[in-house]
Amino acid sequence: MNKLIQLSIIILLGYASSVNAQETIRASIYDIIKSAQSESPDYLLAKTSRENAEWIFIGSKAIFKPQIGFTATLPNVNRSVSQINLPEGTRFINNSFMTNSVGLNLNQVISSTGGSVFVSTDLERLDQFAQNGIDASSSYLSSPIRVGFNQPFLRQNPFKWDKKEAEINYDLAKKQYVEDKESIAFDAVNNFFDLYTTKLSLIEAINNRDYLDSIALNAKGRYEVGRISETDLLQMQLGAKNADGTVARLELGVQNKEETLRDFLGLSNEVEFDLSAPEAITTYTVDKEKALEFARKHRSQTEQFRLNMVRAERQVELAQKNNGPNLQLSGSFGLTKSSDELRGAYNNLLDQERVSLSINIPIADFGRTKAQREIAKSNLERTKLQVRQNEVSFEREIMVNVEQFELKRSQLQLSEEALEIALKRLDIAKKRFQIGKIDVTNLNIAIQEEQNARQQYFNNLWDLWRAHYTIRNLTLYDFETNTPLE
Repeated sequence: MNKLIQLSIIILLGYASSVNAQETIRASIYDIIKSAQSESPDYLLAKTSRENAEWIFIGSKAIFKPQIGFTATLPNVNRSVSQINLPEGTRFINNSFMTNSVGLNLNQVISSTGGSVFVSTDLERLDQFAQNGIDASSSYLSSPIRVGFNQPFLRQNPFKWDKKEAEINYDLAKKQYVEDKESIAFDAVNNFFDLYTTKLSLIEAINNRDYLDSIALNAKGRYEVGRISETDLLQMQLGAKNADGTVARLELGVQNKEETLRDFLGLSNEVEFDLSAPEAITTYTVDKEKALEFARKHRSQTEQFRLNMVRAERQVELAQKNNGPNLQLSGSFGLTKSSDELRGAYNNLLDQERVSLSINIPIADFGRTKAQREIAKSNLERTKLQVRQNEVSFEREIMVNVEQFELKRSQLQLSEEALEIALKRLDIAKKRFQIGKIDVTNLNIAIQEEQNARQQYFNNLWDLWRAHYTIRNLTLYDFETNTPLE
């Protein structure tokens, strides 16, 4: 930043500090960004979303690990009348018994095949209550160990797709978190410059008002001795009144923008901000090809494209496989024994085996299956086209922003030179006005040109800061330090 511009800003900020005795927070633009990225409500929301995504991913991975469960029915009492069929005919009998059962099981899904295996152990006790001359009795049924499996064939494997989607979703969430932080930095830059430029405008308006008040008072004396016309006097007085209105408008603007910045940072106490002058962005270059490479590698949008494709491909496979023949094989092997005593239920165990193969073949569905397959294929093609179109738009957005970044740096340089010239011109105009070499119209023109040049300079500096964080957000890469954002 040019020394003349720095000096003018220091004078303005020094004036502001002298008139502001209220409790203040002194901060640079980097302080505001750091605070926003660590304490603001937007950051806390992004952090919570990131943690939520992490727990969802942990939960999705846990499905593929062994699941251990305990079951129990303590007790199950049955006193009722039931109908039974006997060789001599149908009869109604009284039931009066109680069962208690406990079991422990371990289940494991097989993600590569879509099947599952299990191991279990069970124990059941039956207590028959005394009734109709029948004595009370107890018996036990044990299954010390049972091993089984269930394997579908010719069907979609949901575990494979769930695992793939979970991994993509987790990568997407991690990248989205970094993007959220960069978006917060972008908003912090906007809030900082919005308040900073309004404060500078207010301070300059106050200085300008005081200056116009003084020359209006001086002009009255010069008018009384006939050195200036009444028109010039009225023009100076009107300028002083307009300056009062500008100060009042800017004071209200500063209050509103301070409140906006406090809300953005999550500050509840009433404070004012003493913002230091923002620096120009460090000069660095952005290579277009590298920007595209980093964007494809790091941006969450790339993961969203992948996720959309995976989901469409999953629906195609679902329509092709789950509407056709269904073959399912299941089986189990174990040991069991019943006895009137608990110990006897675990002696001389008997083996038990179960194997079943079920087949379901649809014969006619009048085109429903074909229609579902064609719909899924059409959706996949549409998704491919949308993804490709979005990729082209995404790449174009990166190219445009990289090109504009260099243009905005050039615009800042030009506006800095223009502000330097405007400051010198205003200083000369004030001196010439004091000695009567120019009239009030030319003085007001110089004042307005300086205000416009200053506003344009900070607008261009603001644009460059926004472009800087736009590039970071689009690529998730810091070209200043040549490191990826984490």
